[in-house]
Amino acid sequence: MNLSMKLIYSVFLVSLFFFSVSCNKKPTESKTAIISVSVIDKDPEETPVQDVEINITPGDIIKKTNANGIASFEVDPGDYYVNADVCCVGPGYIHYHEPITVVANETGKVKLLACLRCL
Repeated sequence: MNLSMKLIYSVFLVSLFFFSVSCNKKPTESKTAIISVSVIDKDPEETPVQDVEINITPGDIIKKTNANGIASFEVDPGDYYVNADVCCVGPGYIHYHEPITVVANETGKVKLLACLRCL
């Protein structure tokens, strides 16, 4: 009887070990996507444009472009719009409302053009 108790106890400990290891596993697949928005000047060098406010809808997520003219947003997979008012000679501003669809574990890219001469 003592041997059977040891066997039951050992099975219990091994089961507990495997259960605890499986609970600590992190998911290998992310359920998010990235929207990367770049704003560049129409000049031949494609100069990045900093401090352009970008709004992602739905969700109303707002960021400004960095020194490289890029703003990145982590979002759930789905359909979105990239909204921005970008300065340009002539009309004064270009009002962008660009649709984008993103899927899990991928980056969707949107390029917006500006005309820095109006600044």
